[in-house]
Amino acid sequence: MFFTAVVFATVVPITLGLLLVRRGQRRIGCLLVAHGLSVGLLLGGSEFTSTTTAALVADQLLAGGWVFLFLWLVLIAYVLPDGRPLSRRWLLWVRVGLAGAALLLVGAAGDRSTFRQEHDGLAPPVAWLSPAVSAVLGTVGLLLVVLLFFGSAVAVRSRLKASAGETRLQLLWLVWGALAVPLGLLLLWANHFLLSDIPWITAAVFTGVSTALPATITIAILRYRLFDIQLVLSRTLTYGVLVVGVVALYALLLLAVARVGGNDTLGGLLTVAVVAVAVHPAYAWLGWRVERWVYGYRSQPHQALRLLADRADAAASDTFGTPVTDAVTDAIAEALRADRAWVDTRPGDADDRVVRTPLVHRGESFGYLAVAVPHGRELSSADLALLRDLARYAAVLVRSERQGQALRESRSRIVAGREEERRRLRRDLHDGVGPALAAVVLKLNAAQSRADVDARAALLAEAREEVKDAIAEVRRLVDDLRPPAIDEVGLLSAIRHRAGALSGGLTIEVYGPEPLPALPAAVEVAAFRIASEAMTNAVRHAMASRCRVDVSLNGCLELTIADNGRGQALATTSGVGWTSMRERAAELGGTCDISDRREGGLLVRAVLPVEEPPASAESRVER
Repeated sequence: MFFTAVVFATVVPITLGLLLVRRGQRRIGCLLVAHGLSVGLLLGGSEFTSTTTAALVADQLLAGGWVFLFLWLVLIAYVLPDGRPLSRRWLLWVRVGLAGAALLLVGAAGDRSTFRQEHDGLAPPVAWLSPAVSAVLGTVGLLLVVLLFFGSAVAVRSRLKASAGETRLQLLWLVWGALAVPLGLLLLWANHFLLSDIPWITAAVFTGVSTALPATITIAILRYRLFDIQLVLSRTLTYGVLVVGVVALYALLLLAVARVGGNDTLGGLLTVAVVAVAVHPAYAWLGWRVERWVYGYRSQPHQALRLLADRADAAASDTFGTPVTDAVTDAIAEALRADRAWVDTRPGDADDRVVRTPLVHRGESFGYLAVAVPHGRELSSADLALLRDLARYAAVLVRSERQGQALRESRSRIVAGREEERRRLRRDLHDGVGPALAAVVLKLNAAQSRADVDARAALLAEAREEVKDAIAEVRRLVDDLRPPAIDEVGLLSAIRHRAGALSGGLTIEVYGPEPLPALPAAVEVAAFRIASEAMTNAVRHAMASRCRVDVSLNGCLELTIADNGRGQALATTSGVGWTSMRERAAELGGTCDISDRREGGLLVRAVLPVEEPPASAESRVER
């Protein structure tokens, strides 16, 4: 029966390896063929005994040949799925491990005492190294082989962390097949200690273990989308670990009760009761852990939201670190176990692997949260529900970061504009008013020194005209700082005067409460500038025949300018005038929106708070 299992374990890897070689995976295919040949030669040859010199030489030289029973599969773990190690360091590690396997062979061939025990006292036929040297080489080689064996698990884990999509699915097939090794060892241990080594169980376990890993390796390369390997792996881990835990707990409780009380019946009932009580909590805890590792946080959305909040807080506290948007999308990809996530401003092209959810904040959609789903996986209803929940919170964070960035840029432009205005005032005062007043002083001095009355009168007349010019220049500068019409006739009348100056062939009507209550100076200037800019654009670009300006007060100043022109609000987003309107409103903590009217034309709506916010320390310092 065991010989049949050996034949099966030999033929299957060789067949699958030749299939992979034919499909272009030469390295992995050759390693599978080598594994099958090693199993056939080493285990099949052990069924036949011979005392010929050639057989004894082979036994001595292959005393450490047992390493080849798993060495080829370990090497496959290092190179799956593309046939190359993950990096040059891993390649060096593999080479050191292979050198250790060679040292193990050399050291095992010099182990004379073991050879005599296995061959009825016969001495090794080949003269070899001294026993001490062989022992050192064998020990060093064994240590390196063990490190090579356990390093394969680390290599697979590293490749899993760095992989996505198809590569990740292929590696999960390898992980699932590798679970057959500890499961087989557990079954063999149970068969030995509990069932006294039943032959057919040993043969069946050996056959299953020796063919499971080659089969899953082949599927990982050729048919990795055969079914949802993530679901299968999560269920296998959950139930496998649960069964092992239950069996171990049952055995330990039985042993403990037998040592303490000695009543097998009572001990058995007590043990069953304890195991029954512990199974469900253990299953729930273990199932959550495994599902989180495979699928993310879909079964615990509050944990996903906490992860999102922690990543956003960390990014916000680090001024020069990862942007909040990148931290949020990374957290969402991790929570859903997706390849990646990002924020898209457009719906994007149709793609089966990309799931998009709109980002909506206060009823306004400003983009899409896109998630790339790994190949072979479809988001379940729980995944989609978690994605929608995460998108709601991500919308707040992304919108906040964008508004913060826009505010910083606007503040920078405001500061730059203020400094530019100061530079212009300095230049105008220095180059205009200053020289004019200096000339007046010179002419007054000259007039004072003239004895002739007519000459003095002429100089005083020239000085008077230059003073008038200087006064006009000062008024011009003052008018540029704040429209004088606001102080002279009020905001509504100032807008009407501006409308009358612009109207021409366009009829402009201005409506609002009379009289307006006292408003902050900055609000009046901003409202006047926004209305002037909107009316100017209606005259110059809208091709409109009518324009209406409405001013209202309802806790804040609301200003609307509507025309019956050609509209096209989207074409106004990048204009200098439109940008200045938005910035004037944002500077006061208000908003300015531009949209197309259903009836045709353009609608500008500005909302300005009328209560002055308390000045911050920064603004007080600037003043």
